[in-house]
Amino acid sequence: MKAIQEQDCGQVKADLISYCLKNGALVAGVAGADAFDDAPDGFRPADLLPNAKAVVVVGGAAPRAGDWACTIPEHLETMGTSDRINSLGMKVAKVIEDQFGYYALFVPPGMNKGNRPFLSIAMAAELSGCGSRSLAGPILREKFGFMYFSAIVTTLPLPPDAAVESPACPAPECVQMWESEATTPCMQTCPIEDCGCIGGRIEEGRWVERRYDSARCASRVHTYWVPGFQKTLEAVLDEDDKDKRKMMLYGSFFTRTLWSITYAAQSQAQCLECMRVCPVGRDMRTKM
Repeated sequence: MKAIQEQDCGQVKADLISYCLKNGALVAGVAGADAFDDAPDGFRPADLLPNAKAVVVVGGAAPRAGDWACTIPEHLETMGTSDRINSLGMKVAKVIEDQFGYYALFVPPGMNKGNRPFLSIAMAAELSGCGSRSLAGPILREKFGFMYFSAIVTTLPLPPDAAVESPACPAPECVQMWESEATTPCMQTCPIEDCGCIGGRIEEGRWVERRYDSARCASRVHTYWVPGFQKTLEAVLDEDDKDKRKMMLYGSFFTRTLWSITYAAQSQAQCLECMRVCPVGRDMRTKM
């Protein structure tokens, strides 16, 4: 297929973003493949796809309002919505290759070497203007709040978007709470000083210090899913008592672990309490 001229790339990008939004994305944007300087060697777009020029990012598929309102914690432990945005990412990759004739690689949602993602989706979402990093860790977008993201690396030379000028975090309510109580809803829910995961400091309406214990958070978020399976399997292999082994394998913990693996291609965050109290996107989580 004939290469797309530089002056036509803007229209191609507009058509592609329109396709994303019509097919389920709440936000969509493009990051330059050469903008991932802070990523370690081996985890940059060109390390995945030679001659990469751009990274298309789509966001959406957040838990529905009813999921947030459910009073049974096990619901979100075994019911994920992230697969929907991954499905859209694969469709976008197909459109780029079939309609425009350029390579397109859907970034796998799992882990590569050293328990690192193949590409930092959070970094891609920031660079593409789809959202901004929060004190609690996830990328947030004003109005929509917490979402799942998917990324597609491509050799299609799309013009990149700029990062958002006004970060969604901290929200005005969080700034007011900081000024009166020296904390925010997410830090109050999971304070890093008290065995939690989140800490930080706000000055002049912006957070200037962020302390996020990702390892501690992961040990809670990944309670079920693959790490839960590995943990139980190791314990079962070490257990000599036949009845105890049977109880461990057929008990609710291991059963929910298997359900969580079956339901999604990537980790489902079983905690989400920092996002439950976050003011950003609250209207999307609140119904009658």
